[in-house]
Amino acid sequence: MKILSPAGNLESLKMAIYNGADEVYLGINDFNARNNIEGFTLETLKPSVDFAHIYGVKVHLAINILFSSTELQKALDVVCSCLNMGVDAFIVQDLGLISLINKLYPQAEIHLSTQMGIHNLEGILALKDYKFKRVVLSRETPLQEIKRIKENTDIEIEYFVQGALCVSFSGNCYMSSYLFSASGNRGKCKQLCRLPFTLKKQGKILKKGYLLSAKDFNMISRLDDLKNAGVDAIKIEGRARRPEYVALATREYYNAMNGVDTNLDNLKLAFNRNYTEGYFNGNGAIISDIQNHIGIKVGKVEKVETGKRFNRVIFSSNRPLYPKSTFKFFYNKKETIVTAYDLVSLSVDTYALTTTSKVQAQSDVHLIIDQNLEEKACSFVKKRSVQIDIYAVKNQPIKAVAELDGQYIEVSGQVLLESLNRPLERDEIISNFAKSEFYKGEITIKQLENVFITKQNLNEFRRQVFEKVTEFLTRAPISVEPKKLPSLPIINPIKNFEIVRDINEDFNQEIVIFSPEFYKTDDVRNFVDKCQKLGKKAYLDTPNFALEKDIKFLKDIISSCKIGIVANNYYALNLTDDVIIGGGLNVYNHFTANQLKYPFFTAEGELGQRQNYYYMTLRHCPMKNLLNSSCEKCLYQEGYEYVLDSGKTFKLSRKKLSDCTFYLSD
Repeated sequence: MKILSPAGNLESLKMAIYNGADEVYLGINDFNARNNIEGFTLETLKPSVDFAHIYGVKVHLAINILFSSTELQKALDVVCSCLNMGVDAFIVQDLGLISLINKLYPQAEIHLSTQMGIHNLEGILALKDYKFKRVVLSRETPLQEIKRIKENTDIEIEYFVQGALCVSFSGNCYMSSYLFSASGNRGKCKQLCRLPFTLKKQGKILKKGYLLSAKDFNMISRLDDLKNAGVDAIKIEGRARRPEYVALATREYYNAMNGVDTNLDNLKLAFNRNYTEGYFNGNGAIISDIQNHIGIKVGKVEKVETGKRFNRVIFSSNRPLYPKSTFKFFYNKKETIVTAYDLVSLSVDTYALTTTSKVQAQSDVHLIIDQNLEEKACSFVKKRSVQIDIYAVKNQPIKAVAELDGQYIEVSGQVLLESLNRPLERDEIISNFAKSEFYKGEITIKQLENVFITKQNLNEFRRQVFEKVTEFLTRAPISVEPKKLPSLPIINPIKNFEIVRDINEDFNQEIVIFSPEFYKTDDVRNFVDKCQKLGKKAYLDTPNFALEKDIKFLKDIISSCKIGIVANNYYALNLTDDVIIGGGLNVYNHFTANQLKYPFFTAEGELGQRQNYYYMTLRHCPMKNLLNSSCEKCLYQEGYEYVLDSGKTFKLSRKKLSDCTFYLSD
């Protein structure tokens, strides 16, 4: 398996490469799902791509937002420019853009973004005609489905193993979009899930806290499972994180992949909101009671000496601590952050610091930034080894032959004359070629006669050799010309539809979509009969998440009841030919609409009639996470609500196939 690390800037990219990444992923400003960070521009990208390629590390460009029709030309221009810079692959969500890259730049390597919500074999097969090399599976994909995909396709699989875990199903969170016109699918998420919520039922308060704040992903103990399942690349989340995070996280996964003991505390210090293995163990415990970094617990406050301006905090610790480290003090669910510039050791396990902040005695002490650890992680530098054969023969140019990836580069310098008093020596050549920022020259002296060269000329020869090596490693493998966006007919979304949850509701529109809580053949058949009597077109709303047995069950219902479907995920395109594209498939531009071909409506965007889609799709079970429920004694029934402090209320509902998927709606 390869390690794919995040790079929010050049420093993070260096930390990823120095600490063992095989690949890095990054984004261009305004065209990726992390628009809240500094990122890269077309002007700053080329040096970063070159730096990565010097070390044999591939660069993946995340151009993974939904595009309006008028933005697609600029997106294509970015792809063209980045291909000419040598970018190795493009991570894409928008199906319209994928189709355009296929047609106009077939040389480009495409990776399907996790934002496409692909989580089963059928989803991949529905997109088989598109030329993509890799799929970034949604974080909700269980282990058995990874195996099934690998056993039945030759597509590379990428899977997240570390970092932030979105509480909503990949690509189907619209809370930020609906409330603040800041679409998560456009890289503008307001992260409302990290705010406090209150869980109520019929007005009664059941729980308060960070009820939608997910723990962080940590799969370091499951790497063998992932490898055996056929995962090709493991992905570390964190383009918005500091370079120190990238260094620490990459190094620990590199160690784990190479048989070196790992240090879970180092990962926790990089960043954690408590850890989870996500959905590998069912749809259970992913919700944390916190919403920010907690580091590791190292001790307890023994005493606080209050001063007129500064307070002296004396606390125990179970590990060595260093000045300039940062601590969080927790007391009665309140936290105080202090960076300890003046930290002093009072004994082996007792420390003191001064602060203007109020810290309570008996507070739990958490270390959230270990200055010593981070300095060590970021001080590590490596060079690329290059095998170089040297020939120094009298009356011939000094020559170097460098071997790179099975190819040979020959560089010649000045003609060498016989030495009269200070011949060129072997150690002089070796020490000279050690003077490189990027390369470690593995020098083999093939021929060395009694010749002379000045130090200045030897330095110049070394520079020429490494310049040629750099040119070879950073060359773009292809050159392409900008292409113009083709014209396509404008397809407007359907308007005359309605969605019903109960077959006893009134049917008023021409198209009636049945969206049940439980998928029962008799209920669907009764719905179809009622629509036929009323002269309506009947469609079944399919869930945006389904496992293998769920898909078989849905096919049986659709076949026996002879009903069309609304597809909210790519897998559903394989269920029948009578399809309406639903909000969950994110038709954001006319090119996507033309690709899908079927009638559609949208969850967000500029194409007209919009389905009032769910604010969030939840693959975890709120009943288990918040109320200690179980499947055997399920507490769910209608009436549960999540309420923001602003008073905005979201109703909790569910769809049940082999297990439950929950939804938040008005």
